[in-house]
Amino acid sequence: MDGRKIPEKGLVSEMIKKVVRGYKIIESQEELASLVQNELKKIDPKYTITPTRAKRIALEIKEIEVKAKTKKSVGMKKIEKCPICEANVEERKIKNLLNKEIVVGYKCTKCGYESDLEAFLPMKYIFIWKGEDVQLESKL
Repeated sequence: MDGRKIPEKGLVSEMIKKVVRGYKIIESQEELASLVQNELKKIDPKYTITPTRAKRIALEIKEIEVKAKTKKSVGMKKIEKCPICEANVEERKIKNLLNKEIVVGYKCTKCGYESDLEAFLPMKYIFIWKGEDVQLESKL
């Protein structure tokens, strides 16, 4: 490697919480990774993190809501994994007039992503703090 270090998941999770709590909304996974990397470099200048890893860890933090802005993609084929969190997806089926089940879309078993057969694929992720301090403000 070229002098870079990969921080452990627990440390990254804490830095993600700190950053998203401070900003309340972060508009892209690249911005999230950049802000987290700035915090990590205060601990060790060799620490580095990719936007994809930052997003995956953020998806596991219950105080953070991850939303995806999507774009339409034509000609969708069967998907096996969620394009947001890479968990398994379930087929959404209905019965047609001949009483035959047909697939009309997909739903993620983990993050709730849903798509019809026209496919709305993620273009941009948004990270929103929904932890206690935000909930307290909304009650006032």
